[in-house]
Amino acid sequence: MSVDYIDLGEVKIAYQIEGDPGAEPVVLICGCGQPAIAWHLEVVPALVSAGYRVVTFDNRGVAPSSSPPAPYSVADLVRDTLGLLDHLEIESARVAGHSMGGWVAETLAIEHPKRTRAAALMGSCNVATAWEKAITTVERDVAKLEFALPPLFFATETLRYLPNHELQQDEIVEGWLALIGDLPPWPNPGRLGQYEACLAWSNDIARTSGWASIQIPCLVLAFEHDIDSPPARAREAAGAIPGARFVELPGMSHLGPFTHGGAVAAELVKFFATI
Repeated sequence: MSVDYIDLGEVKIAYQIEGDPGAEPVVLICGCGQPAIAWHLEVVPALVSAGYRVVTFDNRGVAPSSSPPAPYSVADLVRDTLGLLDHLEIESARVAGHSMGGWVAETLAIEHPKRTRAAALMGSCNVATAWEKAITTVERDVAKLEFALPPLFFATETLRYLPNHELQQDEIVEGWLALIGDLPPWPNPGRLGQYEACLAWSNDIARTSGWASIQIPCLVLAFEHDIDSPPARAREAAGAIPGARFVELPGMSHLGPFTHGGAVAAELVKFFATI
């Protein structure tokens, strides 16, 4: 899989394209701290098999894209996405975003409907919970400290994204930590920049007024055990988006697109086929 780059001035964005060059494009937008390669485990192959040309990219703040000085905003990430679409001469695309990437996709749907043929919002579309605001504040404040914490600390933090019943199974926890426990800590300024963007978004209740103005087809995809975007709140948000389709996938938590990529990809393929 080759990686290409586009220089947008203040930031350099790394991107990949898979599928038939003449096929209709789908753009996948990463969540906070997510490397784009994670899409390629199951989601990208399924979309390519369904006949799409799939564009993935690393948001500013995650290597190999560059990390300009913090803070960042969702508006910055939207501009980066539009810059990539312009570079690839994509007039309009189906987009799917997970977590923070869902906020980017949501903003594209509200502010740039001519560039967005349809939007799938995964683990993202909701009024922020007290938990989400508190944990993001902690993440932002830890990043501000510039203190060298051990890699296992960051790996253990991610366990909150697994369903509670799985945390009671040693083989699952041990397997998860073996997979990511020795990864190097995510460095600043990218880590601080993205958490600043997430916290500002979570605290901005006024943004939810834009849901009623969305006129493109939307899928709000929720996961049964998601503590960041609880299904009940995602269902409420979907109800505020005209004509939105709501789907709750059982047995999954916030990392559903990566722990259960096949099932998530199947919902994306089903939704995009109707557009």
